[in-house]
Amino acid sequence: MRAAFIVVSFILGAVAAYYGEPLIYGNQDAIDIFVTVYSVFAGFLVAVITILGDPALLPAGSWQTAENSRAKIEARLIRHTWLFALYLVTIALIFISALIAKAPIDLIGDDARHWMARAYLALGVAAFILSLALPKMLMDVQRARVDAEIERRRDDAGIRR
Repeated sequence: MRAAFIVVSFILGAVAAYYGEPLIYGNQDAIDIFVTVYSVFAGFLVAVITILGDPALLPAGSWQTAENSRAKIEARLIRHTWLFALYLVTIALIFISALIAKAPIDLIGDDARHWMARAYLALGVAAFILSLALPKMLMDVQRARVDAEIERRRDDAGIRR
């Protein structure tokens, strides 16, 4: 299911780039918003990665229980690191696009400039769609933390389920 979501995100990004490129190419206000949004997303994702790496998220119990949870935590960290990289690549493409916009047209043709806009729009839309899953994931992580704390307090009080 996750793989299908990723594939659909990139397909929708490509479709958005195809149809939306005329709206973003040369539109400095839209480009500025794009850069701002992805810069904020990148900062937010650093916080998410920090939360996910918190050892407090390890389940209570023996070291074997914690060890068994390591793979799940590492998989989440890797996925979010890839999303962070996608944000940075999107910002880098916008930066490169801004640089080549000042290059002479005979050095870097108009087609290359349009394709660069399509590339960052496609990646940006895909990254945005992939980011839609973040709030639920954060809610699940926080819910697990609350559940673990409730269990700890029950254990301290000698209450068993």
